[in-house]
Parts: sequence; C-alpha cells; structure tokens
Amino acid sequence: MIRAKRLSNLIVATGLLLASQVEAGKIYRWVDEEGNVHLSDKVPAEQVRNARTELSGSGREVEKIQAAKTEEEIAKEKELEKLRAEQQRLIEIQRAKDQVLLRTFRTEDDLLMARNGKLAAIDSNIHVIRGNIRRMKGHLAEMQQNAASMERQGQRLSENLLKDIENTRAQLRDSYTTIIQKEQEKEAIRNSSAKDLARFRNLKNLREENTGSPLDQEKTASLLDTVVVCQDDQACDIAWSKVEEYVRKYATTRLQMLSDSIIMSAAPLKDEDISLTASRIRFKDKPGAELFMDLQCKSSPRGIDLCKTDEVEKIRTGFRNYLTESIR
Repeated sequence: MIRAKRLSNLIVATGLLLASQVEAGKIYRWVDEEGNVHLSDKVPAEQVRNARTELSGSGREVEKIQAAKTEEEIAKEKELEKLRAEQQRLIEIQRAKDQVLLRTFRTEDDLLMARNGKLAAIDSNIHVIRGNIRRMKGHLAEMQQNAASMERQGQRLSENLLKDIENTRAQLRDSYTTIIQKEQEKEAIRNSSAKDLARFRNLKNLREENTGSPLDQEKTASLLDTVVVCQDDQACDIAWSKVEEYVRKYATTRLQMLSDSIIMSAAPLKDEDISLTASRIRFKDKPGAELFMDLQCKSSPRGIDLCKTDEVEKIRTGFRNYLTESIR
C-alpha cells in the first residue's frame, strides 16, 4: 500500500514537473545511488558523471546519456584497441601472403614444381659439396701419408704441411656442417610447401564464398581477460594448438584463416552465428607472446542480444581457463 502510494505521488510529481517545464524544453531523469528516481531541469554537480535520460517538455525520451567511463575502463579500452590493431595487422600480413600465393601459382602442380625445383637446387649444391669433400679427403690422405713417411725417415714435418692438414680437416668439418644445414633447408622447404599447398587448396575452395573478415564489421565488446601470456616458444606452441581447438569448438562459422599467428573463423552471416578470431602477438623484446581471442556476433538486433547472453559470456571467459593448464 505504501509502495503504491509512493508510486502515485511520484507520478503526480512527475506530471506537475513536466507541466511546469513545457516551455523550458529540457528535463533530466536519473536514479541516485539509493535507487531513488529524480526529475529536474538541472543536473546536480554530483550527478554529472552518472547515467541519465533527457526528456522533452512533453515527457518524451529524447536522449540517453551514459555514465562517464572510469579511468580503469578507459585504460582497458585503450589496451583492447591496441590488441585489436595488432590483430588486424597480422590479418593483413596473412592476406598479403595469400595474395602472393595466388598470384604466384595457378595450380597445385605449379606449387609442387616450384618446391621440387628448390629441392633439386639444394641437392645439386650438396652434390658439389660432396665432390669437394671427396677431393679434400684424398688430399688429406695424401698429406697424412707424406707426413707418416717423413716421420719414419726421421724428418721434421714442415709448418706448412701441418697447417695444410689442419686447414683441410677444418674445411671438411665445415663442409659436413653445410650439408646438414642444407638438409635442414630441404626439410623447411617441404614443411613450408606443405603449408602453402594446404592454404592454396583452402583459398581455392573458399574464395567464392568468402564474404569478408569478422574484423571488417563493427565489433562487439570484448574483455581483456581473453588475453593469455605464454613465456617461451615451446609453451606458446602448445598453447596455440589449444587455441585452435577452442576456436574449432565454439565458432559456428567455418574456419577461414589458420596460420602460426592468426586463427580466424568467417564473419557471422546468421543471427545465431558466433565468430572467433585468435592472434599470437609475439613480444619484441623478450620470449613469449600474448594469445588474444576476440568474439563477434552478427551486427543485427538479435545478434547483438546474443553477444550479451550468459552462454556467449562463458565462451569469452572460458578461453583463459582452457589455455591455463597447457602453459603451466
């Protein structure tokens, strides 16, 4: 009864105030810390930073004024924008690589022929090095035989002969080291070509369906607690595999980009779509990286509402927990 009377009094007071302010044109409504509703043509100084609603003289809502952001909120937004800017830079780098890949190769056979050509060139280089090794071995054997013969005859070995023997041994060690390096280059080419081939096939299959990056559209709010720090390359590699698992598990759109720095699913097309983008941002002055995940829903009323649900919030906050065990 008291509550109803209080509400009735509030309605009456509101009507009287609106009537008195018709000519003034502006009325402000706000709720104080105790939950009391206030109406006035002026906003008290202590309420300036708080949320309020501006009403017309007829009582129609004209504008909602959000509460002023705290220093902590501003700092978080700046940090988030920095992360997103770096994420966008990585995406642009990946896109540039994709364009080069598509311009360079027309078919899978072109890519394989280029790979085989590189491997053949290295094999030819190794063949030359092996030929030099054979010659150096023969030369070393000859010098060692001469040295042994001189020792049997009681002759003193010359400094030049000793230096030649030592230099040839050093050259042999360097040549074997070079061969190992060349073999490692071949393995790197095979691995790189395998990734390029997989990416090439993916681009060819998806190019017609690609309607744009999730970052091309306006983003919804994302929390900084989706940033996970890994301390070294080994820990980051392990965590990065978990990042891929997470994106594949919760993104409802197809995987569009997969590299060692960006994992991205396609832009949301339906109201119920969830798009995830993760980036591996390496530290410039120390080992390790920041693993950052951003979540996007479709920029439609239903999509915006979806991003505010507890279900989606759990996807955001669950990212850190999912990775924590893998980087310990």
